Amino acid sequence: MKELFSQAIQKMKRKDFLDDVIRDKTAEGNALSQELSVLRKKNGVKTGGELDLKIYQINAKRSAIDKIIAKCKAEVKVLKKDILDLLTDCYARANAPELLAKVESCARHAFEGKVNLLSDKDAGGVKGDCQIVGVIITHDKKKKFTTAKLVKAGAKNSQGVFLHRPQIIVYEYDKKQEEGIFRAETDDYKRRIKERKKSKTLALLKGVYANKNTFYCLAFALVYALFSVWATLGGFADGCYLKLSLRYTAVIFGALSIITLATVKTAKRGGLMDMIPLTAILVSIVGFACSAGSGDLFRALVFPSAMLIYGVGAIILRAKFANGKQNSDKFYLPVSILLGVIVGFVFSRMAKGPYAYWITALSVFGVIFVLSAVLAIVKKNTELGKVCLYISIVGSVFCAVRLLFIPNVLVTVIFAVVGAFLGLCPTILKLVEKDV
Repeated sequence: MKELFSQAIQKMKRKDFLDDVIRDKTAEGNALSQELSVLRKKNGVKTGGELDLKIYQINAKRSAIDKIIAKCKAEVKVLKKDILDLLTDCYARANAPELLAKVESCARHAFEGKVNLLSDKDAGGVKGDCQIVGVIITHDKKKKFTTAKLVKAGAKNSQGVFLHRPQIIVYEYDKKQEEGIFRAETDDYKRRIKERKKSKTLALLKGVYANKNTFYCLAFALVYALFSVWATLGGFADGCYLKLSLRYTAVIFGALSIITLATVKTAKRGGLMDMIPLTAILVSIVGFACSAGSGDLFRALVFPSAMLIYGVGAIILRAKFANGKQNSDKFYLPVSILLGVIVGFVFSRMAKGPYAYWITALSVFGVIFVLSAVLAIVKKNTELGKVCLYISIVGSVFCAVRLLFIPNVLVTVIFAVVGAFLGLCPTILKLVEKDV
């Protein structure tokens, strides 16, 4: 840096000298122009060879001066370019605040305060207005796409227009290559970063949601939509659900958030922990659509808003932190129990609606739960059997919750028998698997 800075100083001195020459010659040329103007006025009144000779001599002097000024200005232009090039190099190499201050002071002097030097941070870094000239391989993920080195500082004029963009070398995270390897790059690297991130996001979403589990989410949302739209169009949605909308929302939102936070780094991608947020978003869409028919719009919007916030937040957390290495089966049981409790208490509100409404709901739940219990045994070695296994647990917990409301004797017997059947299916399945 010392040598470069010394060169910049020498060129600045030469520039200062030429600036003085330009000023002096400009003043001399102006004086000659004034003298020439006076002589021309006299020449208009009186003609004579002596005046013509003087005018000729002054024009010759002024022409010589103009040539000197033009030559000096051309050299100054080249010098300014060289000085800026040297100072941007010095700025990038300065390793102490006092050195930076000296470089900036020289820039102010050389360009009369009309040019500002910029670091990569001033220009927005990798994603900003910096020019990428190379990459260095790193094994530290935290350094990914950050500045490894400022090669050359940038410069802006007083109007904020870039004269030079900062040139930088960036870190590229790649454990497959040897750390510290340098590779020359161009600004085209920025475009490839964007394309890589875009393709990575699409690949992630495809890997997580392009499977059978997404159909289960859609099926759940469809059942939810059926009864939500029915209640809204029937005019009894507020009477069934509105009073407990705040409490139910707080409990469900809190429980799902805790489950997601507890499993965000461990549950594998594409499993239950990714399906819950997707289901929450689908449910929120139905909720927003049905809220238009509510007498209290604020309360009606609480639940779908909470589910949307949870769903989007959980998907972002999963995308950022999930490592996809562990199986999420161990989380199916607690989630199934939670879902069974929620469905059981939600049904208590559904029962406040018309007879046909809650009977239909009970019938749908019954068919789903019983069919799942049967399929859990019949299809025990398949992915479908695994899903049905835990749906039957949801049904068993649902029956247990309904028993807590102490229905009449006949209903008690029905719920007890069905609940026991649904609860025994998983146990029998486990026993069979151990025997095998």
